[in-house]
Amino acid sequence: MRCGNRLRSTSDPRLFAVVLLGLLANASCSAEQRVEPRAAEPADESQAIAVTDVAVLRQKVGETVTVRGRVSRTGKSSSGINFLNFAGTELTVVCFKENAAKFDAAPADLFDGKDVEVTGTLERFKGKLQVPLDGPDAIRIVKVAAPDRGPPAKPYELREVGKDHWLSPAGLNYRGRDPDGRTRLAHVLRHAEDQPRRDGPHGVFDGGRDGALATVDEAWRLAKRKRLRPRIDGGRAAYTVRLDRKVGWLGGSVGKRRNHPELRSVLIVLEQGTTNVVTAYPK
Repeated sequence: MRCGNRLRSTSDPRLFAVVLLGLLANASCSAEQRVEPRAAEPADESQAIAVTDVAVLRQKVGETVTVRGRVSRTGKSSSGINFLNFAGTELTVVCFKENAAKFDAAPADLFDGKDVEVTGTLERFKGKLQVPLDGPDAIRIVKVAAPDRGPPAKPYELREVGKDHWLSPAGLNYRGRDPDGRTRLAHVLRHAEDQPRRDGPHGVFDGGRDGALATVDEAWRLAKRKRLRPRIDGGRAAYTVRLDRKVGWLGGSVGKRRNHPELRSVLIVLEQGTTNVVTAYPK
């Protein structure tokens, strides 16, 4: 006899109630299993965009992106907003009070100095790029696989002398902006970290931000001491300065294919007749 017939033919209402409750419990359990979210899969690092790659990021405003970089400084507002900032870029990660409460501790404390990947909708606020951080699932600390970056750099201080204008201890001026809208300082600091997605070669300084700027100053002092003659082209003076040590390594797609060979020279490009930096990088 079929189960349905047994239910209809039973005369014991208590037995019917027990069976009905069992069926409801199984249905509830199945429903819970259907709506339970899947565990987040590890992000594909090849899809992450370096925070310093501002030109690419500006083309993706309004899209969901994953950005990668080292948090160089953090902040908290009186209203409970947490900020994660990165060297060499205008991009900021913003975590509003209601989302910051989802973390075990303030995001500004958890991620200070960490290499992170953040996923969110890229926005423009007051002309600057930002990614809202919605919760713990949208950020992860990553282990950066990179060649030997050399010893930690000593603290290095630039003097801010005006809007978009910094002066280095060696007398180099980082002034104005490049054609993509980056400050000249941010332009050079793109070479403080690798950009694996970048087509072609990409020289990367050892020592992060401070190491990059200190090495450029060292190379400039050596160029003046040796009275190196620059190559003049289109109103720009290019100095190739070889140092007696490793100053960085080759990154980008070419560097990856060549197993990141070390670099021992620095190219400094100035506006002709000035100390205004156009760009500088290892080569």
